[in-house]
Amino acid sequence: VSGAQLKDAMRNALGYLATVVAALCWGASGVSADYLMEYHGIELTLISFFRMFVSGILALAYVLARSRGVSARHRELVSTPRNWRVLVIYAIFGLAACQITYMGVIRASNAGTGTVLEYLGLILIVVWVCLTHRRWPRASEVIAIVLAVSGTFLLCTHGALDSLVITPTALGWGAVAALTLATYTLLPARLIAAYGADVVVAYGLLIAGACVGLVGRVWRFHITWTPDVVLAMFITVVLGTAIASTAFLWGVDRIGPVKASLIGSLEPIAATAFSALVMGSSYTGVDIVGMVLIVGAVVTISVVDLLRARRVTQ
Repeated sequence: VSGAQLKDAMRNALGYLATVVAALCWGASGVSADYLMEYHGIELTLISFFRMFVSGILALAYVLARSRGVSARHRELVSTPRNWRVLVIYAIFGLAACQITYMGVIRASNAGTGTVLEYLGLILIVVWVCLTHRRWPRASEVIAIVLAVSGTFLLCTHGALDSLVITPTALGWGAVAALTLATYTLLPARLIAAYGADVVVAYGLLIAGACVGLVGRVWRFHITWTPDVVLAMFITVVLGTAIASTAFLWGVDRIGPVKASLIGSLEPIAATAFSALVMGSSYTGVDIVGMVLIVGAVVTISVVDLLRARRVTQ
């Protein structure tokens, strides 16, 4: 094995590890937020503000440190007026909406169920791509959609057509969370392609956090900073947002977006496991089957994209 091959293998291994760490941190952050809301009565608006604004500061500091100042692309992003319009739209209707609705579905159900329902947004993206490209879904996309719909049906009804086992509030929050995950993914596509995900997400988090803080008037709320609150807030804000996002982007740079997205599907599994361990959330066999079907839908899309990407590069 040559030195170059060994270096590539190490680079790939670190990329996989970073992406797994990101997925686990994301899963843990949802459970920590659930803990803060349920056991300490902390408002979801306040958690969302801390999560986005503090993470935005940390993410921007990382960008500046990595490029040793303001890079040419960074300067172009902030000096072009039309970019700010897109950034604000992305921050409000993408990041802020996604964070608020994610916290809402967690509060109405639990971290595991909420994260799985939010992941249905990836299926909405598939539908959107098919509509905008004016094409029928591919076989793999049809399979993914069927898996997602079947999983959602089982998760919400346990197979009984005449009853809901999940509250209408949780289902409503979950539907909006899925929609906002799709907008969060689609809105910044042009900016990310032109300027990079790290700097775009950093400014998006700052703007979204500031907007949520002002509109929600977060200064009205009081937090008693006990050790468990500090730890839970650290996991939610630092580990679950700033470090997770940085680790994921670092992994994308080393193993590519398709493989990273596939590994990122561990998030709902991690959230479900952490929720059971930390919060004592209980899941029936039918719940687990429903979750597996929904995660399977995401994995199906990711695997097919991975195979297609390999075919292109061969």
